[in-house]
Amino acid sequence: MKILIVTYSRTGTTRKLTRAVADVLRADSTEIRCERYRSGFLRYLRAGFDSVRGNLPPIDVSPVLFRDYDLVLLAAPVWTSYPALPLRAFLDRKPDLPERVGLILTHGGHSPVEKAVDHVQALLPHPLRGTLCVSQEQVTRGDFSTVLEAFVDRLGEPVVPS
Repeated sequence: MKILIVTYSRTGTTRKLTRAVADVLRADSTEIRCERYRSGFLRYLRAGFDSVRGNLPPIDVSPVLFRDYDLVLLAAPVWTSYPALPLRAFLDRKPDLPERVGLILTHGGHSPVEKAVDHVQALLPHPLRGTLCVSQEQVTRGDFSTVLEAFVDRLGEPVVPS
């Protein structure tokens, strides 16, 4: 199976997790770049403010033929209970994704991730193939092998329409 991981990571936490996922799945990867939220405290505050308001930023993504992949995994942190704005901006462009899409989220642990998962699901035409949610603390410690293994197992299961 040919797999692509599309990642947005402001601080490197999500990138660290998706590199581990890419190694396990032997996946290709590409990044969503967003200058508006580079590192720094003021940019962190702007990201939170924009997230609550839903202000989508300009982004840059390398040209990729997403339909050439059997599975695309979208990855981003959770900001104020929502997926990070650069991922939302990416999905707002209506990329030509394959039917099989999964989601990887990192979070600080203070916001429930279900709202972020539901938000991404609402932007997709098909059910998510699987979801991996890992706390920043787990990523920092490298303590996510059990949930990663379960996620990989779910990716291989057939999707049952609801």
